[in-house]
Amino acid sequence: IAVWDWRKGQKLATAPGHTEKIFEIRFNPVDDVIVTCGVRHIKFWTLVGDNQLRSKKGVYGQEGVAQTMLCVAFTDAGLALTGAQSGDVFLWKGAHLEWQFEEAHTGPVFALSTYPDGFVSGGKDGRVRLWSGLDPVKVFDFSTTAVASTVSTRIRSACWRDGHVLVGTMSNEIFEVDERTMTQRLVVQSHAQSEVWGLDTHPLQSMFVTGGEDKTIRVYKVASRKPSMVREIEDPVKAVAYSPDGMFVAAGLTTGKVKVMEHKRLEEICSRQVRDQAITDLKYSPDGRFLATCCLDGALDIYDALVEYELIGTVNTSPGAGLSHLDWSQDSLYIQTDNTDRDHQYWDATAVTEKTDGEETLSRTEWHTWTCLYGWSVQGLAPRMSEPVGLTAVARSHKRDVLAVANDFGLVRLFRFPCPYVGSKHKRYAGHSSLVSNCKFTYDDKYLISVGAMDRCIFQWEHVAD
Repeated sequence: IAVWDWRKGQKLATAPGHTEKIFEIRFNPVDDVIVTCGVRHIKFWTLVGDNQLRSKKGVYGQEGVAQTMLCVAFTDAGLALTGAQSGDVFLWKGAHLEWQFEEAHTGPVFALSTYPDGFVSGGKDGRVRLWSGLDPVKVFDFSTTAVASTVSTRIRSACWRDGHVLVGTMSNEIFEVDERTMTQRLVVQSHAQSEVWGLDTHPLQSMFVTGGEDKTIRVYKVASRKPSMVREIEDPVKAVAYSPDGMFVAAGLTTGKVKVMEHKRLEEICSRQVRDQAITDLKYSPDGRFLATCCLDGALDIYDALVEYELIGTVNTSPGAGLSHLDWSQDSLYIQTDNTDRDHQYWDATAVTEKTDGEETLSRTEWHTWTCLYGWSVQGLAPRMSEPVGLTAVARSHKRDVLAVANDFGLVRLFRFPCPYVGSKHKRYAGHSSLVSNCKFTYDDKYLISVGAMDRCIFQWEHVAD
């Protein structure tokens, strides 16, 4: 462990913490004693002399057994509370065990927070308990709030203030609980497991849809910033798309399956599977007649959306390469794609063949959307004398004058569109903690929606035109 003067950026002291993992470290606000806890240990540290760290092991008593401790909180009197993997909560006075709250939870205790009359605890069992003195006085059960059968609600954080408790779950939800009325309010909710790549905005309303590898598709309203509909399906989702009239949602799954649902209740209309690898992107043609999908195996498939999504043609990119992005031309006659070899290709959607002369005849055509990473209109995104590495997604505004660019460093940038020249001025915005997997403007360009692959965060940025 190390102690730093954060204002000066100087390390004051360091010492070996323990041979096992340390899960929590906190200063006692009363006497500045440092408490660390982890696998089968708890230690109490003081900074003495010439910035030396000295520790005392927690004393459980004659019959006590060392426990794996997961979290720490402190009372106003400076007593330490620790939550254990066993489900017990321990109260410490100095380095000595003062009291043990046995079976406070069924399973590990991940969260502790104190308030003037007691403390709040939360655990793997999905329950939050309010304690007064030595007894639990109220219990809030979140175990039934899970929106997907693959994810159980586990409490990972809890904070009490002025009669309200904020509760954070492992499935990316934050609830606010009123302890007086025993009511709970959902503050935010996102996808729960694995990664999130699927995103599209409604063509006529302030709504958007997301798809994640937690096997759920979620519809959000921009005004409330909360999901209005969540549908669990059988396989992880990689891509989603609205039809031009907003009446249908198509989803591409990691198993190669394509599902089409009506947009109000996300009830399935049909399902097609001609691939066994992930569908990386899919879009309806602007006239609503066709649905095009691109696959990690390199196949571009076109379905007739007016005839029960019958497959009408398939064409393949370069051998060994997969397709990653696609866009339709405004007249619904052509498609442009990117592949994993960084090739930008053009296709005749009617004949389902490659347009080998597309660079000359189609590079300046009017495209309904622009989400491809390559092509004349975005070639200025690459640093000088290099490829545009690090880019994960781009999205042109509906007014066709702004380009949003996402990268794997967690940044979202705004360029003028088109952006054919290297070194174009841009604005950059940070928020995501890692790779930004997708971004889209709302139908009126008032907001930009971005999703993070691994942080599973959904950001709603207000877009203010210069």
